[in-house]
Amino acid sequence: MKKKIFLTGILVIALITVKAQQQSASQTDTLTIFRAKINQLDKEIIHLLGERMGAARVIGVYKQAHKMEVLQSNRFNEVLQKAIASGKEEGLSEEFIKALYEEIHKESIRQQEALKK
Repeated sequence: MKKKIFLTGILVIALITVKAQQQSASQTDTLTIFRAKINQLDKEIIHLLGERMGAARVIGVYKQAHKMEVLQSNRFNEVLQKAIASGKEEGLSEEFIKALYEEIHKESIRQQEALKK
């Protein structure tokens, strides 16, 4: 009788351990899937930023040909306000959008200024 109880206890412990391992593996698989999605989105963000800088360079060439200043503050403010509004719709803070777009704008200016050299 004691042997049966002991073996039953071992079986229960083994089943609990297997179940816990399956849950852990399932959680790891789910996390891996989410991380893969983030990796893909990051790749797309970088690609889009590259395309945006390509457009900024084309605009830089146009500005040079028409003797325009690289920095167009009114245009940047317009773009920033639209981005803040769109960001809010996506649940992003105004501070985040401002910081992001200020960095994007700095890089756009750098790209356009580099064309002068």
